[in-house]
Amino acid sequence: MNQEFLEYRAKYRDVITQRYRVTPEIYDEASRLMATIAAPVSLRKGEYLQRAGVLAHGVYWLSSGVARAGFVTDSGNEMTLYFRADGETAVAHDDLLRSNQNELSHNFVVAETAIHGFRIDWVELTKLLEQHGVLRDYYLKASEHAIIDQGKRLYQSVCPAQGRLAAFRRDYPGLERRISQKVVASFLGITPQYMSQLLRQDAAEGKRNAGLAGE
Repeated sequence: MNQEFLEYRAKYRDVITQRYRVTPEIYDEASRLMATIAAPVSLRKGEYLQRAGVLAHGVYWLSSGVARAGFVTDSGNEMTLYFRADGETAVAHDDLLRSNQNELSHNFVVAETAIHGFRIDWVELTKLLEQHGVLRDYYLKASEHAIIDQGKRLYQSVCPAQGRLAAFRRDYPGLERRISQKVVASFLGITPQYMSQLLRQDAAEGKRNAGLAGE
């Protein structure tokens, strides 16, 4: 039993149980089961948790740090799909499902900051899912949340860039200070140059609003 894993998991119990809509009892039992196969890992910024073009085998739970999932287009442009940070699971779930059919991954997952956390082997986790109903319930709720989150991102992708920036700040509070402007631009689907323009416009708007409030 990995006691360190359980201690870190306990820190995020309230946040994750509300997010996934599971009871603390389900969360704690799922944590105890995963602790039996959780191995500690540390990665430097820029190291890959998962590479595209290989079989995906690992689920990473982050005790600290920021990871980014994305893919590279046929033209060579890097697109960011989503971020995962402290207390969250960093993985391209669709690639894990592909690995069940011996298909190579389409996406990458990379450390945007130094990361500390735990790696859970997907094959071993699958065995536990088959054996324990409570872990299957937890996995189902986590998957449901991921599907809803993906749908929200698709909807936001058709909004104007300023709206996408506002949504990013709302969905990932505080993350903008931890990652590069270039990466935020990749997530928004705009160029770094346009990102700089958006930030200047946003700063100017903030000053105008502050001036009006002081009148």
